[in-house]
Amino acid sequence: MEQNNKFKIPQSNEFKESFPWIGGDLQTIRDSFCLNFKFSENTKKILVPVNNINSNQHKGEFILGYLEFPNKNKIPKGLIFLTHGLGGSTKRYGLRRIAKIFLDDGFAIFKLNLRGAGSGRYLSKNNYSARCSNDIISAVDFLKNNYFLNSKNLKNNNFLPPFFAVGLSLGGTILLNACLDYKKKDKLFDGIACVSTPVDLLSSSKCIEKSRNYFYQKWLINRLKKQVIKSSLYENSNFKNKELINKIKTIKEFDKYLTAPMWGYSSVDDYYFQASPIHRIKKEISKLPATLLIHAKDDPWVPYKPTLELKNSLKDFKNCIQFLISEKGGHNGFHSPKGCWSDEVVKNWINLSLNNK
Repeated sequence: MEQNNKFKIPQSNEFKESFPWIGGDLQTIRDSFCLNFKFSENTKKILVPVNNINSNQHKGEFILGYLEFPNKNKIPKGLIFLTHGLGGSTKRYGLRRIAKIFLDDGFAIFKLNLRGAGSGRYLSKNNYSARCSNDIISAVDFLKNNYFLNSKNLKNNNFLPPFFAVGLSLGGTILLNACLDYKKKDKLFDGIACVSTPVDLLSSSKCIEKSRNYFYQKWLINRLKKQVIKSSLYENSNFKNKELINKIKTIKEFDKYLTAPMWGYSSVDDYYFQASPIHRIKKEISKLPATLLIHAKDDPWVPYKPTLELKNSLKDFKNCIQFLISEKGGHNGFHSPKGCWSDEVVKNWINLSLNNK
């Protein structure tokens, strides 16, 4: 396993596949066979107001998240801000599983439905993109101002715990971009961990369009189209646009006809380039907090080589950004005999970061 020197995993704890989930594909689809966790009674439904895309005006659009505290009588160790991947939502099993791990470990958690996703699809006329940075920044500011600083939710009204973020797949891309786009002198988060994250969208687009990934792409595009069709974006479209949406067959077509123009990009290639953090991280690495990237070489959706390329280009910045690249694990899989290996690695890394603050 390739990793940096600061955060080391004992050889006995390196990732090992759990039978029968052998190989990248089975590791990838395993969570699809799992039952979801139930919502806790302590969960707060949070509506975060967001500005219109590429605008400083708020015109009634919101993103939906769920905030949960570990124990009403305890100050949390920190807050974990969780973002899902492409076509996902806060209902996805993997997101809820890692949320529960952190909740049990004494953290407050915030699970975010990205713009137009999941149960929040009726709250916006638009969809998220890989660089919806202002939405993330708005959510962080809203949480700090309304639920931590000067809040009745905690005994210590002026206590602001460390804010960490965990992004699964495209959710990690979104977090990286948000940190890079943050304009203030301080950092957006105290640390971020990204699992199976595409740092180069073009290479990921080419990978998912391989013939071996036909059923993966079909499953993903059906989820994306369903998300749009159930939103006001579809209801307010004319017949020509509805016909176009129904004809979309690939993720690249979805981004070409919907995501790129919606977010003000000149083309889908322009979108993929500008929203790929690999092109900006080395020049603007000072904007990133402590960062951990976890990737498997047998990931069938997102190639690991751009992550390895980024690692090799940042040899002088090992204290800022760390990489764990395993031989096996699939895409957001990492299912070992002891549970989800990446969940435990991320939890241990964040706890280590806390102890070093």
